[in-house]
Amino acid sequence: MVANPFTLELRMEFFHLHHPEDVTVLCDHERCEQVADYLEVDDHGREQRACAMHTASKTHASRLPAREPSCDLPFRSRPAA
Repeated sequence: MVANPFTLELRMEFFHLHHPEDVTVLCDHERCEQVADYLEVDDHGREQRACAMHTASKTHASRLPAREPSCDLPFRSRPAA
């Protein structure tokens, strides 16, 4: 019997991403240049910044608790307009 890899589901926690002052944080998805509004944290503590298009959250970012990402996690950014 072969285990179904799709039955392993990670629980995710979702937060409204706090942006550092004067910096716009971009989505972590490859080739996406959208602003990241969501911070997704899985069961293993891995964090990912996501835009509205790439998040798995069903709740709008403004209704989620705000949280800063780990300071050890590098991010792509551009100056805030």
